[in-house]
This record gives sequence, structure tokens and C-alpha cells, in this order.
Amino acid sequence: MNNLPHMRPPTDKPHPVRRRALKVTAAICALGLLATATAIPIWTGTAGPAQSAPSPSSTTAPLPAVAQPCPSPAALTAAQLKTRAQQKLDPSPTRLPASTPARQALETVAVGPSGCDSIPGRFAYVHLLQWATDTAIAGNSATTRIVLFEEQRWRADDASGRAIRSRYPTGQQPTDDSTYYPGELDGPIGPIAADPAALTEHINANQPRFLGPTAVIRGLVSLLGWRTPNQAARTAILTVLRDTPGITYHASVTDRAGRTGIGVSATSADIRFLLIFNPTTGELLAYERAALAPPPGSDRTGPSVDDYQLFLVQSRANSSSNS
Repeated sequence: MNNLPHMRPPTDKPHPVRRRALKVTAAICALGLLATATAIPIWTGTAGPAQSAPSPSSTTAPLPAVAQPCPSPAALTAAQLKTRAQQKLDPSPTRLPASTPARQALETVAVGPSGCDSIPGRFAYVHLLQWATDTAIAGNSATTRIVLFEEQRWRADDASGRAIRSRYPTGQQPTDDSTYYPGELDGPIGPIAADPAALTEHINANQPRFLGPTAVIRGLVSLLGWRTPNQAARTAILTVLRDTPGITYHASVTDRAGRTGIGVSATSADIRFLLIFNPTTGELLAYERAALAPPPGSDRTGPSVDDYQLFLVQSRANSSSNS
């Protein structure tokens, strides 16, 4: 990449926001038992058209899954980002239906094709919105506000890439455009592993699996925040989640774009980690980190979300350009 924007020290984490702000890394399973497929809409929350399931018939074989078109929402303008950030948002954790062990629920799943699977390109392309807490501490008290980020990320298999990040409130640097040269981005070289054993090694390199099921979820989010898994890789991710003790499954969960998916979660020390997936393709829809009890000394009065990432697109691109 010639005439590249300025460089900064590599990181897989979004911008920190003051003291105690979350470090974010910017995650896939699917349930073939659901009869309809929800298309991934743009950030506005408009639900995409659902595929109609074929009518049951004793004389015809089931029709093969048909992938919805790969979405391509444009980046928000500064005014749109401000409007989105100022929309009333419930800070409480996502309400989850009753859970069952992931191994039991995910034993017979089938990851279907995605319209993004056929998109060619040297770069994995990820477009997301992220709500993160910004906590200001004064003496023995703390005041918390929510900062909204929009990020577009490009990553090549040689660990080079680019990230364009906007935020509201703007702060001193409302937009950041960073370029990474080969080997500068964290994580393993190459695409996300399509073999469960290799994928487990990649997770362990970032979040050792012996730390428990929450580490597996955090490790997956770190990998998927910069990579686009194909159908085989999404199946491998499903397998790893299914085989991790302590992961629970939730049959119907709605994300902040109004999309209904399936969820997997794990909880440790009153912190719950949740992934929401497209129910037919296994594509990542959202990630949430929620404190189920207010931290000591904070101004919170109940459970609240510390970090929420809404994945708009996981596709591929021929160049690291937003044009």
C-alpha cells in the first residue's frame, strides 16, 4: 500500500476512552432448526427480508439454502453518527431467554452459506458500531457516559491493514485513520482457521482456554473483529463453542439493530459475555460485555452494558479503501 496514512503502534483494540474504558477487540454459530433466515440489515435497525421456508412435502426433497446478498452499508457521516449516538438506548444487559448447555443445543446445527462468502478480495473487511463506557473518576466517585465508535477495518493475511475510526462525542480526535504494514497487526498470520484444533490454538494465543469459557468468547471476538470467516471457519467456530464447558445457548436473542439471532454466553465474576449469531449463516451479529452488578464506587444503580459491538458487515475487499 503506497501513500498510506500515518502509522501508529499496532493493536487489535479500539481506542481507549479515558480511565477504565474498555479495551475492545473487535466474533458464529448457526441453528439449522429455525425455519426462516434473517438478512443482515444496515445499522438503522431495519430488519432485512426473511427467506420463506419451502412448504413441507412428502414428495419433494428440501431446497438448498439460498444466501442473501452481502450487505454493504456506507460509513456514517459525522451528523449521522451524532444522531445515532443520541438515540435513547437502554443500558441494561440484553434480555436472554432460558438457557441450555451449548453442547446439547448445538449438537445438530448446520452452518449455511452467506452472500458474503463469494465476495473476492485480498482483505478481510469488517464494519461495526461499538458502544463503550467512558468513566471519569474524581476522588471516590465515578461518572459514566457512553461513547459510540464506528469502525471500518481491513486486514490482509500478512497482518497488514487499515482502520478508520470515528467517535461521538468527538473528543480531541473525532476520526482516526491508521495503516498497518505486514506483520504489525496482532494475532496469527493468515485467515481464521477452519479446523477446530487450529482455531483453539489461535484462541489460546490470545486468551488461554484454561481461564474458562469467558476466555474462549473473548478470544473469538479478538479474532473475528479483524477477520471474515468463510462457511468452513464458521463451522469450526461452532464446534469450538459447542465443545467448551460452561458455554450456554439461548434460542432467540435480538441485537441493537433489531435482528433476531441465536446467542451463546458465559459468565464470570458477575461479568457476562454474549455473542449473537445469524441463525442460518452463523455470521456474527453482535457482542456484548455486561456487568451484572454495579462496580463499587460507580454511579450505576444496576446491571449495565460496558461494551457492545454491532457487526454490520464481515466481507472481503480488493483494497483497503472506503470508497
